[in-house]
Amino acid sequence: MPLAAFALSASACLFVALIEAWLLLITAKGSGAASRWIPNIKDLLKSHIDYLMMALFLFVFFGLFRLLAVVPPGWVVASACFGAFFNPAGFLVCALRPSYVVSPPGAFLAWMLLSCVATTVGFAAAGWMIAAAALTAI
Repeated sequence: MPLAAFALSASACLFVALIEAWLLLITAKGSGAASRWIPNIKDLLKSHIDYLMMALFLFVFFGLFRLLAVVPPGWVVASACFGAFFNPAGFLVCALRPSYVVSPPGAFLAWMLLSCVATTVGFAAAGWMIAAAALTAI
């Protein structure tokens, strides 16, 4: 089950990115209700791209772990999946609340710090494990 979490989280990130793509299309004109709900389209675009990248990374980790027959520990999976989903969400929040870019509340900063650390730890550990497995397979 831990390995499946990579694929499930990647699918969730891809799903959010697809929704954001439609939101970008709707708000591109700069008028209407969507533009009032999402005043900062640049951060929406950043979130969209970040979710696409996170989905790609998670799908690649899933495939490489399966290919190399490596079962990552739960903390690696949890950290990578948590960070991959919640890190790009920070851009989405800034798209909805542009004031957070200039004056972010403490809870938002804590959330961003936690998600950045989780992403870094999870992806670095996953990359390390894949590299080690690849070297032993040579």
